[in-house]
Amino acid sequence: MRKFVDKNFKVDLTRKLAETDAQLAELNKELADKMILLAEQTDDPSVLIQAVQALKSAKKYYNIDTAPRETLDVHAALADTLLSLGRKTHDLEALENSVAAYRSAITLASLIGDEDRRRDIKAQYRMAITYLGQDEEKQSLFKVA
Repeated sequence: MRKFVDKNFKVDLTRKLAETDAQLAELNKELADKMILLAEQTDDPSVLIQAVQALKSAKKYYNIDTAPRETLDVHAALADTLLSLGRKTHDLEALENSVAAYRSAITLASLIGDEDRRRDIKAQYRMAITYLGQDEEKQSLFKVA
C-alpha cells in the first residue's frame, strides 16, 4: 500500500513540476516579448540583452513536445531587433546577442520541425555573423542546431 501511495505522490509531483516549468517558460517568453517592444520604442539595445537572458532561462524548460511556435517567433523577433539596432547604433554587444538569439531560434525551429523557418533564420544568422566580421567558415552551423 505504501509503495502505491509513494508512486502516486511522485507522479503527481512530476506533473506539477512540468506544469510549473511550462508556466515559468511562458512568463519568461512574455517578459522577453515586452522587452522587445520597449527596445523598439526606445532604440535601447540593453533591454534586448536582458530579453536574451529571459529567453535563455525559458529555453531550458522546452522539449520537442512543449516548444511553442510563438516562442520561436519571440526568439526570431528578438534576434531581428538586436541585429537591426546593432547595425544602426554600431553596438557590438547587440550584434553578438543577435547571434545568440538566432541560434536559439534555429534550435526551436528544429524542435518544432519548421524547416522553412529554420532556413530563413539561418540566413539571418549568417548576416549577423557577417556584420560582426566573423569568418562564417569558423562558425559551424552544426553548433546552432
